[in-house]
Amino acid sequence: MTLPDEAVAALARETGIDAQEIARRKAFLEFGETDVKLLTELHARLQDVARRFVDDFYAHLLKFDETRRFISDPSTLERLKQSQAAYFDSLTAGDYGHEYILRRLRVGVAHQRIGLEPKWYIGAYSKYLTGLLPELWRLLGGDPDKFLATYHALQKIVFLDMGLALDTYIQTDRRAILGLRRYAEDIIASLPAGLVVVDQELKVLSVNRPFREMFGLNNGEDVSGRELEDILPLPNLRQQMQAVLASGMALHGINAELGERRLRLTIAGTRLAEAHQLLLMLEDVSEHETQAQRIEQLAFYDPLTGLPNRALFMDRLKQVLAEAERRGQRVAILFMDLDRFKEINDTHGHAVGDQVLSEVARRFKGVLRQADTLARFGGDEFVIIAGEADQASAVHVAERLQQTLGDPIAVKGRPFSLGTSIGIAFYPEDGASSDELLKQADIAMYRAKAAGGGYRFYRPEMSAGLAKRLELAGRLSNALKAGQLQLHYQPIVNLRTKTISGAEALLRWNDPERGWVEPKEFIPIAEERRMMRAIGEWVLQEACRQLKTWQAAGLRFPGRLAVNKAWQETGLNLSGRLAVNIAAQQLEESEFVGKARVIVRAAGLTPDCLALELTESGLMANAERAIGMMEALKTAGFALSIDDFGTGYSSLTYLKRLPVDKLKIDISFVRDMINDSNDYTIVATIIAMGRTLGLKTLAEGVEEAAQAEALQALGCDEAQGYYFGYPEPAEVFAQKWLKTDVSG
Repeated sequence: MTLPDEAVAALARETGIDAQEIARRKAFLEFGETDVKLLTELHARLQDVARRFVDDFYAHLLKFDETRRFISDPSTLERLKQSQAAYFDSLTAGDYGHEYILRRLRVGVAHQRIGLEPKWYIGAYSKYLTGLLPELWRLLGGDPDKFLATYHALQKIVFLDMGLALDTYIQTDRRAILGLRRYAEDIIASLPAGLVVVDQELKVLSVNRPFREMFGLNNGEDVSGRELEDILPLPNLRQQMQAVLASGMALHGINAELGERRLRLTIAGTRLAEAHQLLLMLEDVSEHETQAQRIEQLAFYDPLTGLPNRALFMDRLKQVLAEAERRGQRVAILFMDLDRFKEINDTHGHAVGDQVLSEVARRFKGVLRQADTLARFGGDEFVIIAGEADQASAVHVAERLQQTLGDPIAVKGRPFSLGTSIGIAFYPEDGASSDELLKQADIAMYRAKAAGGGYRFYRPEMSAGLAKRLELAGRLSNALKAGQLQLHYQPIVNLRTKTISGAEALLRWNDPERGWVEPKEFIPIAEERRMMRAIGEWVLQEACRQLKTWQAAGLRFPGRLAVNKAWQETGLNLSGRLAVNIAAQQLEESEFVGKARVIVRAAGLTPDCLALELTESGLMANAERAIGMMEALKTAGFALSIDDFGTGYSSLTYLKRLPVDKLKIDISFVRDMINDSNDYTIVATIIAMGRTLGLKTLAEGVEEAAQAEALQALGCDEAQGYYFGYPEPAEVFAQKWLKTDVSG
């Protein structure tokens, strides 16, 4: 509930915060027009990083239970991000008038009411100041004086805001006063400069960690109550502190020397509750070079892996390309994306994922030449510059990178198996600019990922129709959200009885503008853009919904629907199931089995009414993982089929271990089996193999009576294809194939 302006104004009057008080506080902080000008100049330059900064800010808040509890759902998170972005924007907007002050006062009341303790609120200010430091250095590092002046201006407005919010928090709940001193010390302790707070007698109240480190004080050493001059023996320091206390005016830019150290001091007065205090900030000017190196590390290196980030990578690539142009050399760009990393993050958390990424970076770095550049672009994307490289050397690098992931990565005693998809592009033939080379390598990487991993060289034809594919991918994503996808159902027929024994749910897309889009056109794009998990989940949900709809309408699906007791007692032949295709990308998701069970149960069904079809090639991409996944699905009650059997090069060793019920003979063998003796022999062999292993066989793509008769003669159990029935919408399929249950 938002506090009305009148109530905030009344609270301001109670605490003595009026225009005169605000002016006095600004004067006390020496916050003037020069500071406003510096912040206003900074305002426009921060716009391009504002959203990223807010995202990083809330990523930090979500790590802690105390702050995460206020973020109940994605919509709340987005609302808070927008509010925080508006506040960060207002800090440098230059307008610090009446409305700005009211908003700051309202924050203190709101935080007290929701139970957000000041230590988290103050800590957020610390996160803002310390997080903004590298960005300020990037923008203003060329002018150290302006950098310091701008940073001081930010500190002043932040301290003004903190004072206002804390005053209203205290007024709202006076019992918080004693704790606020400690909380204020927390923020002081976390700031990067050395800070010490003293009372009116110049006795030390608190110091922060950088101050302790600067003057060799142990963390456990209690310095409170000591004379400031005992810790910091600087000439004229007492007189300067007393002058600030007497005048209320801060002193800035005081140069001092202590031994070999050159210091720059700022002395300002402050007030907590009714006590006047002094704040002394010290900057070790002699360590500016070290600080600059640290800031450069933050600006140009990935903090997790220590590898160059995108900014430094692009700078190095520009230099390498310029050198290659002068010398007439080739340069290879290898763009890498880890396979199966997302499930580690999703299942085990980002802390484990970070450790995995650090180990991946270490392994990658260990197999590269010293002259090569390895960078992390964020997430699980890595990029390499390999100078003076030809195709053979690029292949050598790619294969060594893949080999480094051959052994699982162990984190906290748990092994994680990863792969990598690599796209390779060359200068100058694939592109003359940095952006163009990265784009081509990225395209090749997606092709490698769509093919199940490994590496791919960029080829011009990969870009052919790229804009069309991207446009189609966008339309497909919108279609999924807008409910424009459909399932059509094709009957599966028992070859012996010539009756329907089940059906297969097949995905169809009728675009409002393009009309019907062929699956062979949009499925590869969905695989390439990693959309198959979301689509596959929708397919399973829709298939279950339709089965339940038929049940509610009193239609008897010829399969083991197990919908109610009356149907079970009729003695009807319910041996079939509805078949649903499962994408290879869904098998990469460790939570797939649990999700499938939840979806089926949410529809009011049981797993034994569904047959999940998995392609042979998808299973063989990671056979051991597939076996474990299929055993879990089988235990859950799902029937399992291998789709497109005969095309995936599976070995009998794996086949006999797969807990499947049925082999689906690929249409490519069935189509010409009557006229091609090789295809006929393959079909016969698969049927015989299935019989030997105790598996049913189903032939796909049966279009002629001769094919059906030959398949029956060979002992094939079931078939589907245009000869028996086309895939049709649920309503049409039900009219043709489903009967009304009359068992009562």
